[in-house]
Amino acid sequence: MITDAQYESLFAFCKKHYVHYYDVQVELVDHLSEAIEEKMKENPKLSFEEALDNVYAGFGVKGFADIVATRMEMVSKKGRQEKWKLFFSYFTLPKIAMTVCLYAALLLMGQWLTQDYQSGIFLSVLGLAVFVFEVLYMIKLNRLFKSQRKPMIYTSERFSGVIHSGFFIQIFFSSSIFDYAEVKQMSFVAYALISLFILMIFISILAHRDFAKELHRKAINQYPKAFAS
Repeated sequence: MITDAQYESLFAFCKKHYVHYYDVQVELVDHLSEAIEEKMKENPKLSFEEALDNVYAGFGVKGFADIVATRMEMVSKKGRQEKWKLFFSYFTLPKIAMTVCLYAALLLMGQWLTQDYQSGIFLSVLGLAVFVFEVLYMIKLNRLFKSQRKPMIYTSERFSGVIHSGFFIQIFFSSSIFDYAEVKQMSFVAYALISLFILMIFISILAHRDFAKELHRKAINQYPKAFAS
């Protein structure tokens, strides 16, 4: 009963009522169109506009605000769960083999660096390398989603990670660990713990990479019109 033009007008109606996210618009338009058709079947004298007003009135004073807020919370929660799941996957077979090998290599490097300052300098360089890696990855991630032309809550979690390397940089260079005397006397236990922390950040970036790739694939499949052709 609803024409293509009327269906498209529902998107403009959603935008008018402050729903600027395309994925939420799609869900609302589907709901509105079905409800409008039901209203018009029940009362054939109703026009499309009248039926739309009746349906929208059922959303209450806040209109679509609660739906948008609920959608945001749901996507955020699901995104965090998925990223942590991917993070912990690096501690299960077969990925744990890579994790163990990387940590073993760091520990061997710590045993090899015996002179003053070497351990501290190596960890600082390693931390900066991970930071640069994350920056380059974020640039690549931005390019991956460059074709997305319409804002969506569905993809809003693409830039938030599990652990950010900037957090390590802030702690490492503002603590006494990098102090002259502390670095000179850094114990192997301290070196091992800091190395483990850096490794966790690196794995976090890898997990986020896995999450972003899958998110991009699903977003294109579910909402192809949100991306440039």
